[in-house]
Amino acid sequence: MAAVFAHHKQASRAVPRWLGLAAALGLAALGLACWQAGAVRQTPPAFVAPLLVLLLAGLCLCLLGLWHAWQRKLAAAQSYRQGVQQILTEAIEAMPAGFELWDKHDHLVICNQRLREQYPSLADLLVPGVPLHKVLEHALQNGAIPGAIGNETRWLEQRLARRGHQQQPVVEEYGGRWTHIHERRTPSGFTVGIRLDVSELILTQQALAEAKAQAQHDRQLLERAIDAMPAGIEIYDEHERLVMANQRLADWQPRLQQAGTPRLAPTAQQADSQDRTQLSQLPDGLWLKTSQTRTPEGFVLTVHQDVSDLVHQEQALKASQAQLQAIIGTAGVSIITIDGSGIILSCNLAVERLFGYSRGEMLGHNVSMLMLDKERLAHDEYLLRFARGQGGRLMNQPRELQARHRSGMTLTVQLAVTEVPEQQERLFVGVISDLTDRKQFEQELQRVNEQLLRLSTTDSLTELANRRLLMQRLEEEWRRGLRSHQSLALLLIDVDYFKLYNDHYGHQAGDSCLLTVAQVLRNAANRPGDLVARYGGEEFVVLLAQTDEAGMQAVAARLRELLAAAAIEHKGSPLRPSVTVSIGMCSCPPTPGTFASQWLAQADRALYQAKALGRDRAVSALELLPE
Repeated sequence: MAAVFAHHKQASRAVPRWLGLAAALGLAALGLACWQAGAVRQTPPAFVAPLLVLLLAGLCLCLLGLWHAWQRKLAAAQSYRQGVQQILTEAIEAMPAGFELWDKHDHLVICNQRLREQYPSLADLLVPGVPLHKVLEHALQNGAIPGAIGNETRWLEQRLARRGHQQQPVVEEYGGRWTHIHERRTPSGFTVGIRLDVSELILTQQALAEAKAQAQHDRQLLERAIDAMPAGIEIYDEHERLVMANQRLADWQPRLQQAGTPRLAPTAQQADSQDRTQLSQLPDGLWLKTSQTRTPEGFVLTVHQDVSDLVHQEQALKASQAQLQAIIGTAGVSIITIDGSGIILSCNLAVERLFGYSRGEMLGHNVSMLMLDKERLAHDEYLLRFARGQGGRLMNQPRELQARHRSGMTLTVQLAVTEVPEQQERLFVGVISDLTDRKQFEQELQRVNEQLLRLSTTDSLTELANRRLLMQRLEEEWRRGLRSHQSLALLLIDVDYFKLYNDHYGHQAGDSCLLTVAQVLRNAANRPGDLVARYGGEEFVVLLAQTDEAGMQAVAARLRELLAAAAIEHKGSPLRPSVTVSIGMCSCPPTPGTFASQWLAQADRALYQAKALGRDRAVSALELLPE
């Protein structure tokens, strides 16, 4: 673009230069002629006047050419400026960060679309000319800046005071997103700002801090657990450098507290087998049994046990070893190692006992052979995500899953997986705990609790709701009626002359009679929200939600009809040779200031009235009211 502008500039200068030179030569010739004429005091020649006109015309043409050249130059400069401005605008809009430019008075000059996307609630305000304080006040009013809530005025003053004077960028939270803000003041007094969304970086840093804290916590737990062990423990890396030693071992060998001090255990070159055991004596006479194990990563784990009292008691020592092996064998913790593809590399004896496979049957196979089908899909997906660097959050977090025994039986286990860094490939160590018995116990406990709950709310004879559940439901329906202003109905039912029934037929027959009456009540009040309860002895209660007086009367009539159809023989009744009931009823919408117990008392008075009128009838509480 600069080359084009220079070409136009040179072309515009070419014509005026020739015209100017011609005009200058003409004027010089004219002046010379006039001077000669004046010197000899002669009249100028006749051709001087036309020549003068011609020269003036040439001068005008020269000036006109200069003016046209200046216009072309101005147009080229304007085009160049517009092109540069367009390029700058496109560059600003193409930036991956928000860009802003403010004038000396903190009025917006320009900003890109990315800035408006970062602050959507302020997008309509971000137009050229808007004052900065107006934008900030709008953000504070919307509560979009968590760090300023409750202290908006002071925050605004401080923000404006440090405007353009900060040498270091700041991180600010807005609308749940984090932004890295760079602000600089230009020599002309303008302020340039770059705002980069770093929310993902902040979240990653927070997750990393949490992971580091968890790792530190786990290491502290491990160190405390090792220190609490009744044996001396030391761990060396693949370069035979001391990594960890517990307090008991330090008490035996204080020099082990210093890094690089030679250890009591055999060297790594000597530990050519998976396990190695030797007996050694310290200078103070302490006998130690040293057991050494090399891990697949080249680490050496050495366990020192004080066997001073057993050195000369071989038989007792063997018994102790057998006892120790029995304890380890019944520990119930299974350890398995797999590679990045899920192939089983190693497993301990507890794994064989847990899943029913021998070590040879498992090594070299995918660990999914121990999982149910649904767990296999999740396992494959997890390994794929981890290979992409997306599954690290599940590391070191115990999770519960369903596994498969060789026999096909489903096992409930808890799995905690950790990654072991390797130079060439990834290794994972899983610690598996069998939760099958515990889950079965929890299920049995839940079943027993449900049974106890049912027994605590159910009448043992009729399996109807008992008095406790009745009063609970009554209070619930009463409160619901207070909110909905809908009627609630209650029937208090008493079997007529039930004592005579028992005296005549016996208590076993009396229980059978109550069972039949209970079934009749169920059939009469069979809506999902209806509740039939045994109130005590031969008394029953039917609770009818959202039921007015007419509905209550209909249920009472149906109940008496079904009971009559049941035709339960009662030769001892003075009324008729079959069982009858007396019913006291009450239906009304609950009102503030009243209680469910008052409503129950109304039904009880109605029942008393039914008995007083000769039994075998239903009486509503409305009939007790004065006319």
